[in-house]
Amino acid sequence: MSKVQFHDLLGEMERKIESEVWKKGSRLPTMNELAAQYNVAISTVREVYRALESKGYVTIQQGRGTFIEYNRSMQFTNVSRTSFIELLKITEFRTIIEPSFAGLAAREAFNNEIDLITESAEIMRGMAENNQVTISEDLRFHRLIVEATHNEYALKVYDNLQEELKRMRAYTRKPGMVEKAVHYHQMIANAIANRDPQTAKYLMESHLQSNSELAMYELSGLALANGVLE
Repeated sequence: MSKVQFHDLLGEMERKIESEVWKKGSRLPTMNELAAQYNVAISTVREVYRALESKGYVTIQQGRGTFIEYNRSMQFTNVSRTSFIELLKITEFRTIIEPSFAGLAAREAFNNEIDLITESAEIMRGMAENNQVTISEDLRFHRLIVEATHNEYALKVYDNLQEELKRMRAYTRKPGMVEKAVHYHQMIANAIANRDPQTAKYLMESHLQSNSELAMYELSGLALANGVLE
């Protein structure tokens, strides 16, 4: 398959859908028709339709055809429903384990580790104020806390999540989310510095729960946009 053909055709179809040349609820041409119209392989058209479905532009109904599902009022077409489900699952898992890590760090962290955690919270605050991308520092903050537990099994669990966390950060860069994360990081760092395990656990749980709530909100919105929820 030609990548150029794929991306050109995908972009063309997205533009037609977004500009409502093809209206919501209308049926797209068949794969054979579109392949002939754009002089591309049917396999290319098939992958384009799958990409449109994953982005929430269309729904593919076996035996009936492919129908437009794009809703201009919803802002959930840049990622798939599957991605939001993955985000929800990973944030739920983190909400189970990371509050305990924060509480353990408040009890076990060495003074120099506390300094690094506090420093990371301040670095991220400065980056946010300067509109810089904070993903790496965000992940570093959480890893520093896990390191401060002095539990190699906790570190193995977190390291296994690293790549998924990097990928999922793309779905939590919403207006106000970075500022909220900065605020939580500073409070968590203070609780750890004050050797207050219960507060550290509570704040970490609240911090992660806010991400989980975001995933639920966006997943619900995407489902509504695609007619999954009534």
